[in-house]
Amino acid sequence: MKPNRPRRDGRPSSRAKPDSRLRSTLSQIATVILAILRELFDESAYRRFLDRSRLESSPQAYAIFQQENEQIKSRRPRCC
Repeated sequence: MKPNRPRRDGRPSSRAKPDSRLRSTLSQIATVILAILRELFDESAYRRFLDRSRLESSPQAYAIFQQENEQIKSRRPRCC
């Protein structure tokens, strides 16, 4: 029996066991959910801030990030 190799596009081959396809799908769903949570809780924004500012994560860097976010939010027009 030949081993199950993924296709060139990264998807499992049609010969892959249903169990491995299910695991792959669940893994992709978990990755998307984690990315959404990171966006909701500003973890992704903080990581982008660190990359843009070329800073390492620290209490001081987080304070600068918070100040920058507050300034941005205060400039936005408010509804109602």
